[in-house]
Amino acid sequence: MPSLWAVAGIVLLLGPALLALDLQRDETGWCDHSKALHRRLNIIEKNIEQTVNHMEAEVSDLLALISTTNVSLPSGPPHIDIFDSGLI
Repeated sequence: MPSLWAVAGIVLLLGPALLALDLQRDETGWCDHSKALHRRLNIIEKNIEQTVNHMEAEVSDLLALISTTNVSLPSGPPHIDIFDSGLI
């Protein structure tokens, strides 16, 4: 009886390995999957590059707007001392 359990255990352990071995032999499916994955990654890379370019343009426009705007900063000590609250 223990040998039957041992054989059943071996079959249960080797079953998924044998199935994986059969899947590895099918190279056309793996190649198609790899090509599809690369196409998707290329699309994602293109979208990221477009987003970065758009954000660079936005930041450039904002910096140009800030540099042309004359904002007068108040001189003198700050109105509120954040370190005087006693929390430190």
